[in-house]
Amino acid sequence: MKSFQAILVVASILFIIGVYVIYPPLPVSDNLAANIPTGNYYYRITFNIYKANQISGTYSVTGGTTVNVYILTASQFDAYKASQSTSNLFQATGSSGSFSTTVSTPGTYYLVFDHAANNNAQDLQITYLLGGWNPIFLGAGVALIAAGIALGILGNRQRRKQEAPRKATDVVMFDQPKT
Repeated sequence: MKSFQAILVVASILFIIGVYVIYPPLPVSDNLAANIPTGNYYYRITFNIYKANQISGTYSVTGGTTVNVYILTASQFDAYKASQSTSNLFQATGSSGSFSTTVSTPGTYYLVFDHAANNNAQDLQITYLLGGWNPIFLGAGVALIAAGIALGILGNRQRRKQEAPRKATDVVMFDQPKT
């Protein structure tokens, strides 16, 4: 493979990766009705996040009773399920309110609702939005795109240097007129 071809291949790969990194994740939203049954139960929504995102939304409990709201990482959720005390990304208690946290690393995250004061059945109305972008990914994406463009220009110049000079077959030569 000629050097200019290798440079152009690397440039194309960097450009494609840069576009992927810079492209923000598509927002996902939903409005749903949920129920936490009577007893020691909870309701969870699972998010598989591949890029930096923000999890936000609102909730309200029918009947005005209160719930606990958590946003947890996978390891925090495992501790929560085992009834161990754990840190969290977000926590609130109330009959209605909002929640929000920024997620900077890929992984599985959980939005969890459980009984706050008693174990009676509770009906919830939940609206959530998963979306956003990360300035670190934006900067990295722009840098990769710029590197891809620069290598593309360099590869094109290398290709032109390796080409044989073009022949001037379409130029008509005339003899000097005699005086």
